[in-house]
Amino acid sequence: MTEATDFLRIEHLTVAFAIRHRWLGRTEQLRAIDDVSLVLKTGEALGLVGESGCGKSTLARAVLQLIRPNSGTVVWLGRSIERLSEREIRPLRRDLQIIFQDPLASLDPRMTVGETVAEPLRVHRRDMDRAARRAAVAAMLMRVGLNPEDINRYPHEFSGGQCQRIGIARAMVLNPKLLICDEPVSALDVSIQAQIINLLRDLRRDQNMTILFVSHNLAVVRRLCDRVAVLYLGRVMELATVQELFAAPLHPYTRGLLASVPIPDPLRQPQRLGSALAGELPSPLAPPSGCVFRTRCPRAVDACAQQRPELEIVENSNRSIACLRWREPE
Repeated sequence: MTEATDFLRIEHLTVAFAIRHRWLGRTEQLRAIDDVSLVLKTGEALGLVGESGCGKSTLARAVLQLIRPNSGTVVWLGRSIERLSEREIRPLRRDLQIIFQDPLASLDPRMTVGETVAEPLRVHRRDMDRAARRAAVAAMLMRVGLNPEDINRYPHEFSGGQCQRIGIARAMVLNPKLLICDEPVSALDVSIQAQIINLLRDLRRDQNMTILFVSHNLAVVRRLCDRVAVLYLGRVMELATVQELFAAPLHPYTRGLLASVPIPDPLRQPQRLGSALAGELPSPLAPPSGCVFRTRCPRAVDACAQQRPELEIVENSNRSIACLRWREPE
C-alpha cells in the first residue's frame, strides 16, 4: 500500500516500442524504460539525468500517461492511473503539467500569449468567466517576469527565454501539484538558463510544488534538485541526494558523467578527461546482457555479462545503486 508521504510512486515501469524493419519484414522491441521504480515525496525536486537516448523523456511522458507503459504502475496520490482511460485521466491533468524542451516549438504560432496561457483555464476551470481568466493570465505573466501588456502578441515576437517563460506560465496558471520539466533550458544560453532555474526555484518554494526535472546538464540539476536518478539505457544506475551524488559518486557511469563536465581549471581539466565516458551508447534494440553499462565500464568483469544488477540500498545512506562491484575498492 502507498504510504501517506508518497506523492508519486512508479513501480516496475516498462515502456517498449515496436520497431518494424521495412526491408527485413520483421518487428523488434525497443525497451526505452526497463523496470524502473522511483518515489517522489511531496514538495521535492527529483532530477533525471543521463546521456541522450537513455529514456529520460520517455519516463517523464509515461508518468503523465502521454505514453502508455507496457507494464508497471504509476500511483498518483494513492491512485493507480496507468489503466485509466483518457476520459478518466483528463480531470487529473489539472494537477499534472509539463514544460517542454523547445520553447518556441511548444507554442502554437497562431495563438496569442493570452490565448496560450488561458487555454488550460478554459479547459479545466470552466467556472471562471472571461474577465477572471484575463486577470489570472495577467497575474501569471507578471509572476514569470513578462509584461501583461504583451498579452496580444504572438510567440515569434519573443526571444527563446521569453517563450520558455510563456510555457512556464501556461503550465503554472492552474497551480499544479506536479510539474514535469523536460529539458526546459537546454535550448537557451547560459545566462537565460540561470534566470529560468531561479524562476522554477521560486515557484517551487512559493507553491510547495513537486518537480520531476529531466536534464543532461548536471550543473542545472545540482542547483534545482534534492535527489538525482541516473539513467542508462532505460535503467536506473544510481539514486542519491544531490549532496551524496556530487561529493562521492559510487557508480562508474555516474563518475563518468561527472568527469565529462568541463571545469574552468586548465590544470585539473586534462586529468578529468581521463575519467570521462568512452565509447558510444549501445543500441537499445540490442542492449548488452547482464549490466547494460558493462561495455563501457572500466571495472567490468565476466560476471557483469551474466548477472543483471538490481537497484540495492546502500547501508547508512539515502542512496541506491545497481552495480555488482560497488563494494569493492578501486
